[in-house]
Amino acid sequence: MKVIIKTNFPFDVQNIGFSSHGELVINLSSDNENPKNSYVYEAEFGESCATTRPLVTLLEQISNYITKANIKEKTKSSYHLMMKHLENYGDCNLEDITTEYIQNFITYLEKQGLQRGTVRLYFQKLACVLNDAYKNELFDERILRRVKRPKREQSKKSFLTERELKRLFSTAMPEKYDNMKNMFLFSCSTGLRFSDVANLQWKNVKTHNKHLFLEYHQQKTNTNDFIYTLSSISLQ
Repeated sequence: MKVIIKTNFPFDVQNIGFSSHGELVINLSSDNENPKNSYVYEAEFGESCATTRPLVTLLEQISNYITKANIKEKTKSSYHLMMKHLENYGDCNLEDITTEYIQNFITYLEKQGLQRGTVRLYFQKLACVLNDAYKNELFDERILRRVKRPKREQSKKSFLTERELKRLFSTAMPEKYDNMKNMFLFSCSTGLRFSDVANLQWKNVKTHNKHLFLEYHQQKTNTNDFIYTLSSISLQ
């Protein structure tokens, strides 16, 4: 059986129990506790401590995750923004994270005036990091499962009527806005996101049974999709 001792010397035994991985854990405390000098000592029964490793903070774990994971630059910026909020909220050792700590962080984000969707996004990023820490036996996933997730924001969708689209189509605009207007109308007639329209090329236009359709790669969902039979407005 492996014994894990978390300590700053001198110390007193606080409690003894088992972790989620079946390891015997002995928690010790010190009157002069300094997290920066905290270490985890691992040893087998009957042997002296053979290995040591510094305790990892949540911010350090996030930085490590960003470095090793295959994350797009745009997504990395979301992690960095979350880290700034976490730094203001208060960093914590992974070993000391509780459900209450995470729940209070969600409340802290909400009190900063962030949109509900942004709070959900930051929580999802945090969950990715903690799930990765769990895979590396650095975190107890049961703590995350007990967290009450931020509610999804019910967005109010607005749309243009067919009459309004036709009116926009026939409205003359300054030449410098022609591309913007055409891209907007094409997006409306096909349902494509702006990012997808901006990346379209002629090779995406296919023919089948004398009909034109698009074959394109969605940037946001990273999937292939199809739009059959381009409308007359799209072709114009």
